[in-house]
Formats: sequence, C-alpha cells, structure tokens
Amino acid sequence: MPAASHATLGARTILAAAFACAAGLAMNLWMAANNRDGFDVDFNQFYAASRLAGSGLLYDWDSVRTLEAEHAPTVRNSRLPVVAFAEKLVCNLPYASAQAVWLAGSLVSILVFALAWPGLNRLLAAVALCWSMPVALGLVLGQDTPFWLLGAAAGFLWLSRGRPRLAGAAFSLCVCKYHLAVGFPILLAAQKRWKALAAAAAAGAVLLGASFWVEGLGWPRRYWVAINHPEFSPAAPRMANLRALAWWLPWPGAVEILLAIPVAYLLWSFCRRTPCLGLAAAGAAAAGTVLGHHGHAHDFALLIPLLVFTVQRPEVPIWLKSWAILLLTPVPTLLLVGGKPFLGQLLVIGFILTALLWECLVKTSAGAPPPVPA
Repeated sequence: MPAASHATLGARTILAAAFACAAGLAMNLWMAANNRDGFDVDFNQFYAASRLAGSGLLYDWDSVRTLEAEHAPTVRNSRLPVVAFAEKLVCNLPYASAQAVWLAGSLVSILVFALAWPGLNRLLAAVALCWSMPVALGLVLGQDTPFWLLGAAAGFLWLSRGRPRLAGAAFSLCVCKYHLAVGFPILLAAQKRWKALAAAAAAGAVLLGASFWVEGLGWPRRYWVAINHPEFSPAAPRMANLRALAWWLPWPGAVEILLAIPVAYLLWSFCRRTPCLGLAAAGAAAAGTVLGHHGHAHDFALLIPLLVFTVQRPEVPIWLKSWAILLLTPVPTLLLVGGKPFLGQLLVIGFILTALLWECLVKTSAGAPPPVPA
C-alpha cells in the first residue's frame, strides 16, 4: 500500500477515534449532570477520614459522620490507616481546593494508566475510557480507583522492563483497594516472578506496620467492626462478584469460598499460558473484581484493559469482541445499579470467566509452553 494511503488510513482512524471519544464524553457528562446528588460522596469520606487519621478515632462512626456532614451525605470509612494518613497530602487543603486537586490527580492517573499498561492499544484505550460509565462514576463520586489503576499500570510497566523490585513497590499502592488486587499475587506466582512478589509483600508489610504507627495497636479490631457493619455494604446484591452470586444461597460465605477456588485456578492457568504480560495483567485485574469481596459499579473500570485487549486482538472471535464492546457501553452499569442487577452480573462475570477460559483453551490446543519470566 502506498505511503499516502497509509497516511490517509491513519488520519481516518484518528478522526474516528476522536469522534468516538467526544461522543462518549458527551454521554457521560450528560449522565453526570443529571445525577448531581452523588457528587464527591466518596471524596468527602476520604477528606473526613484523613482529618481523623492518627487520632485513634478513624473508625469511630460518630466522629467521622460529624465531619462528613459538613460537606456531603455520610458514608462509612473503609480505608486502612496508612491510606487515610497519606490522603492528608491533599486533604489538608480547604475542601474546595482539595476537591480540585483530587480530581486533577484522578484525571492524570487515568491518563498515565492508559499510556503505561503494557501492550494496550492507546487509541482503543482512549475510546474505552471516554465511554466507560464506571470511570465517569468514579470521578463523580471522588473515588480512589484511578490511583489503584495508576499503581497497577506502573507495576506492570516496570515488570515488563525487567525491574521487578520497583514493580512490587508500585503494586503496594493498590493497598487503597487491596481486595481488588487479589489476582496480582496469583499472576506473579503463576509466572514465577518471585522477586516482584517478594518486593510487593515487603512493601505491603511496611504499609501495614505504618498503620499501627498511625492508629495504634487496636486499629485492626475497630477496622473489622467497621467493614462488617450492615450499612457498609447495603448494596451487596448489586455487586458483580462471587459474593453477590452467593448472597441468595444458604451459607453464602462458604459458597463464596467454594466458588472462588475454581475462579482462582482458572486465573492461574490463564496466567501460565499467556506469554503477553499486559494481557495476563488485564486478566488478573478483571478477575480481582470477581474474587474481591466488595466492589461496586465504579470499580469495573478495572475491566478496561481486558476489554481493550479482547477488541484489539485479531484472533479473538467476533462474538467475544461484541460482548466486550457491549460492556464498554452504559448497559451493564445501568443494570447493576438498577432494580434488576442479575442480568448485569451475568454479563460482567460471564465475560471475565469466558475470556479467561477461551484463552486457556486456545493456548492448550496450540500447545503453547508456559511463559518464561523476563
């Protein structure tokens, strides 16, 4: 093909991506403008918690609620002491200024995530981010999911460049939502990346120890009581994870554990058979939303890498690509937050497990050997 034809094709692709991004942004801005009640609800939680970090009252609901009531509706704090203490860097500012800095940091984190994730098609990632209602919802609520994505992307970028210790340190930044990172140690162990796993464990131990320094020796008991309060997870049946599937069955805790075993094994097999680190990382992040005990609609921004990899790879069948494109629309989010979340749960959980299983079956039939760590 002549160079002029390549240039024309490239210009058309960029123009189409720009139009798709603009349409997605317009849709999400319209949705945000019509749902102003939830603006900065979660940021308000972090702002109040940071002011109490180090006082011994971080998980005292009366103290937290009093501070939260100054700015927005009240929600229960669920972050570790070291995370709440680190948020003082922003939350020592006046509330309006802290809001602006938090939003700017969230946008930069999302941009770096899209640029840093190994192997991700940047144009498709941009379109996916602009259309993603979970991303928009997280920004509206003032969630810390963008910073989780930043830590994960930085970790896998350094891992792909042969810097396992730096990668492990970056993974520890996912401590803000540690329950969603459960797939990462499975990936690191499956691919025998022991240096990164050891570095992540060491960094995590340091952060855990710092929590005792911040909030005293009794914080684990107070934290456990806080996260097990009925008001902490009032929408558990609307989560797209194993906990929600087990919610309606007898002995839901035992059922969740039993369901988690084959899912963890599937992720292990997927990571063993996938030589592309970016794809393996995408599967681990997506599986974390299924295995994680707590996760709402905004947390499904973690699916974006797996969705983009599914669309960008030519060998993926069209039916699986179509499923991924459907999940990039507002449909699954609206189903999850609406009155009939079961269909949304089937769409999200079914896609994640199907994508991992399809990859395992393809690699098995092709006889591909397990990947060798860089």
